[in-house]
Amino acid sequence: MRRADLVAAVVLLALAALYYQQSFFVVRGFATDRLGPTFVPRLLAGALAVLALALLSRALGGRSDRTPPPGARTGLLLTIFVLLVGYAVVMPKLGFLLVTPAFLAVVLAALGIREPLPVVGAAVGMTAVLYFAFAKLLGVLLPPGPLGRV
Repeated sequence: MRRADLVAAVVLLALAALYYQQSFFVVRGFATDRLGPTFVPRLLAGALAVLALALLSRALGGRSDRTPPPGARTGLLLTIFVLLVGYAVVMPKLGFLLVTPAFLAVVLAALGIREPLPVVGAAVGMTAVLYFAFAKLLGVLLPPGPLGRV
């Protein structure tokens, strides 16, 4: 049994329970929907709980990988966290379509991908997929920024 897997499983299970419990505080609007606004949070909490239980089962069953985990890349983690906070601060002002590809390109560069074509292609492509999925299919209002409503 690897102790790290056991601890991670217990922490993730507690987080799933807390997330599920917090879904009861989601405010329901006037729009009617068969599933309701709590469906996705509860689905995610359930999925996290199932995965945590699978990890717990592996840890208790002695099937955990015994090799030591790789060292933490604290600098990279801190860099991406700062970028994410900056993304959240800047997006309401400049809009989703301007900030998201820039954010994704900088994150990919921080992860070590230096080839310009794959970085730009992935950043623009992922932004397009996210925009289509959320703005067009799901009707989520994304910050328009100076481009206005696209």
